[in-house]
Order: sequence, then C-alpha cells, then structure tokens
Amino acid sequence: MGQVPSEDAPYLLVGDGRLSRHLRHYFDLEGIRWRLWARATRRPLEGALGGARAVLLLIADDALEGFLARHADPAGPPWIHCSGSLVTPLAAGVHPLMSFGDELYEHDRYRRIPFVCDRGATPFAELFPRLSNPHFEIEPAERPLYHALCAMAGNFTTLLWQRAFAAFEVRLGLPRAVLHPYLEQVASNLVRSASPLTGPLARGDHRTLERHLAALEGDPFHAVYSSFVAAHRAIARKEAP
Repeated sequence: MGQVPSEDAPYLLVGDGRLSRHLRHYFDLEGIRWRLWARATRRPLEGALGGARAVLLLIADDALEGFLARHADPAGPPWIHCSGSLVTPLAAGVHPLMSFGDELYEHDRYRRIPFVCDRGATPFAELFPRLSNPHFEIEPAERPLYHALCAMAGNFTTLLWQRAFAAFEVRLGLPRAVLHPYLEQVASNLVRSASPLTGPLARGDHRTLERHLAALEGDPFHAVYSSFVAAHRAIARKEAP
C-alpha cells in the first residue's frame, strides 16, 4: 500500500449505504474530514482519489473484489474494506463489530464499537489515528469463521425474534411489546451470566421439546428448532467428561 497522507487529509468514503451514513456521522462527531463518492454522483472515481488520506470501500461484499481489481492502486492512498469475511491483498480489512440500524447513534456508542482487523496488515492506529475505538487482530484465514459466528449470533437471532413478534401479533393476538422484557433479560443474561441458557434445552425437558416441534409442524422454523436441539445435544456430548 502507498504512504498514508497527512492526518488532516480527508478520508474518501466510497458508497452511500447505511454503514457509510453511520461512519460519516461518527467522523463528523470526531471532527474528522471526509468526502463521499458514489455512483449516483456520476463523477469519475479517479478524480476523487487525489489528496485522500485513505479510501474506505463501503459497498456490497459481493462487489468488493471486482471494484478493488479495477480501481485500487498500490502507489496511491491505502484502501480499506469493512467486510467481515473478505481477505484481499488489495485492501486492509477493518470490520466494525456492530449492527447498524436506520437511526444514527450517540457519540459514545460509536466510540465503543470494536474493530477487528487483519493481523499483518496496516495497523488500525495508523489508518485511524484519531479514533480511540478498541481494536483487535485475527489471522486473515480466520475471517470467514469470525464473520459466520457474527452472522449467526446477530442476524439469525434477529430472524428468530422477528418470527416471534409476528406470530405473537397475528396468531396469538398478543402485543409485540409483551416480549420486550423477555428480550431485554435474554440479552442481559448473555452479557452478565456464565450460564445464560434457560428453558427446556437447559433443563433437558425432552417431552417439552417434542411438544414444541409438534406445534411447529409445517412452519419454516420447525427445521430451525430441530437443528438447534441437535446442535445443543452435540455440544453437550462433546463437552461431557
């Protein structure tokens, strides 16, 4: 990668999606200069690269490698991608371990976002000297596993909660808000307890599990429930003395 320009040089953010919007807001809160390039501007990317401190490539994961192959110049400013799973010699991987919603966050929440970087690549502190975020390094080969675990923990649980909210309202006639205290406690248990799992899986209530599976017959989540039971049992066998 090329040399990092002066600290006062602006970052060039490529892409105007949700992550780009959050990072621009965070940079504004930190007083960090940036400029934006997106296809909708209809301006050549090459004209926007001059004087950039670094290029943050914030586009869909599937488009990253092709875009880098067409535009990344080792003699120019460093290129950074924020994909959790991609490994490429053309850009440093700096993944923000956070879920980015529609609404912008308060300053402190941005400052607490951990960034997971490629071991052996340009250090986080060199790429972002004005950010105090916690940052960690993993072997590049471990990135796909790292991101798979993130997706399971965050995205898959979101699908489960969305299914519960919808079924409570439509099938059971209960307000979705009735689940909020339960959701809050589940999250608290995960953060604070060494043994957060509760319910029939934790207790080994096999008959309850069978009734649950029978109630879910024909539901797309029947297979999900069954696979979770199988996974939990496999882990228990593996951990048994």
